[in-house]
This record gives sequence, structure tokens and C-alpha cells, in this order.
Amino acid sequence: MMRVTNTRELCLSSHIFIFIMTALVLTSGFFYSASAQTNRPLASWLPPLGQLRVIIDTDAANEIDDQYALALALGRPDRFNILGFVAAHFGDAGGYKGIEKSVAEIELMLAKMDMTGKYPIKRGSHPIRYKDHLEGSEGVDFIIEQAMASTPEDPLWLIMLGPATDAAVALEQEPKIADRLIVFWHGRTQKWPERCLNFNVFNDLKAVQLLFDSRCRFILFDTGGQMHLGKMEETEKRFAPLGPIGRYLHELRFRDPRWQCPTKGVYDLADIAAMIDPDMTKWEKVRAPSVNNDFSYNFQCDNGKIVRICYVDVECSFDLLEESLRRLAAERLR
Repeated sequence: MMRVTNTRELCLSSHIFIFIMTALVLTSGFFYSASAQTNRPLASWLPPLGQLRVIIDTDAANEIDDQYALALALGRPDRFNILGFVAAHFGDAGGYKGIEKSVAEIELMLAKMDMTGKYPIKRGSHPIRYKDHLEGSEGVDFIIEQAMASTPEDPLWLIMLGPATDAAVALEQEPKIADRLIVFWHGRTQKWPERCLNFNVFNDLKAVQLLFDSRCRFILFDTGGQMHLGKMEETEKRFAPLGPIGRYLHELRFRDPRWQCPTKGVYDLADIAAMIDPDMTKWEKVRAPSVNNDFSYNFQCDNGKIVRICYVDVECSFDLLEESLRRLAAERLR
């Protein structure tokens, strides 16, 4: 016997059909969106052997650690083809003139190594106030210019020792550079994967949020707190005899009583050491979170994958620094 479908059943069937089709559309849209979101290329780590093209972005006048990092990098031309430096702000600690202070410190460092005028020094951008109104700078223009001259196969390495500002502004102003550079940023976290909490983040949270959400190759340098200088007599014996720059690194500690403490850290030294000898690091590939306004990480989104470096050997880092200082001292005598 033929079954007759009544009007109520037809209506119910129509509703079910519409519901299924809507779900399919939304689901396909979701997968399309997720697919579009995961197109961030993964940075290569371990980095290739030989010379790397780099720009070093540094808040050099802020503390003591950038100077140690710069001395290490400048003593290794076999590893780094330094295209130039970008002088960064360091938030309220440096104030509006913080960038100029960083310029002056970089110039002083170069002078002590007889390298005055050897490298361009560009001024970076001030902290981001509004994400929809980013202020450029000569430093950002320099990053874009050098990145556009690069290729995905031979990228620019942008080493960020301070705030994320200049990387974030450059990527927003010229999205084409996203696959032509690798951003290597010192952004230690508090109990990964809980909070992105450190001095560099405090100084420009909006820039950090933009960087994590970007589509560039990104290496999060999430270590360095273990880089203790030791007692004053140790740096005096080990580094001070190694030319004007070695003596300067030791004498820097007298600027602030806190810097004379044996546990004083030179955090950024580890960034450069890791790039010279990546075999002494521990690292992992992780999902890239977003960063909330309370500095917590948010893994609800899909920002692709990044490299997270979580350990660098301390003694090897200081051995590399001593070697660089010896090279610089020998170069001055030639």
C-alpha cells in the first residue's frame, strides 16, 4: 500500500533539508577559513650553514644584555652578513627619546670596535597606539627594502632583541614581505604555554599581537633567563682584557648596582649564540597562538605553526662571546 506524506511531514523534511544544507555550507566555509589561516610557512630551524643576511633590531640603550649580543654578532662575520641595525624604543623606561638613546649606544659600540660608519643605523618606530593607524619609520622602510630584495629561498633574518614593533609595522605596511623574511624575536614567556609576559611585550603588546597573528615565518626565542654573568671579578678576568669592547662590556656593570649581582642576566646574548651554533639549543614546533590583552596565550585560533626555542647552553654561549672578543681584538691590531 502506498504511503501518503502529509503536509506536516513535508514541512519537517524541508526544514531538515535546509538545516543540513546550511550546516554543509557553514562547515565548508569553516574548513576553507581554517585552510586559509594555516598558510603560514614554517621557519627552518636548524638554520642553514654559512653566512646569513641579517638586520639586528635592538633597544641597545635599555640594559646591558644587548651590548653583549651585539659584540658576539659583530665578531662573527663568517656567520652574519649584517646589513644594518634598527634602533628600537624601550617603552616608558626610555621615553620618547629612547630610540635616540639606542642609536647613540649602537654608535658607541661600533666606535669601540673601530667600525664607525661601517653599518647603517636606522631609527625604528615608536610603540603602536592604534592597530588601524601604524606609524612607519626609516627603520621599518629599511626592513621592507631589504626583505623585498630577498627571496623565500634566501630570506632576510630579522633578529629582534627588543620590542616587536618594527617587525609588526613592516609586515602590516607591506604584506608581500611575509614569505621573504624570518622574524627571530626574543619573547620569553611565563610558564609556556600560559602567558606571553616579559619586558619586550610590556613595551608594545599590540605589536606582539600583530606578530603572532601574521603570516610570516616566526621563531619565538623563549629562553635566556639562565644567562647569568657571574661575579664582577669573573667578567673582569675573562672579558676585560680582550680589547676596548671587552673592557666596555665589563665596565657596563658599574652603571647600576643591580648589574653587579652574580645572577645578572645577559638574556639577548643567547639569541645570537643560538644562531651561531643551533646545535646547542632545544626547540620544538608549536601551534602559534594569539595573544590576549591580559598577556595570556589564546589557542582557539589557528595561526599555523612556529618554532619555539626553549633552551640554549649557557657556557657554550659565553665561550662563543669570548671567541668573538678575541677576534675583534686581533682585528684591531692588524
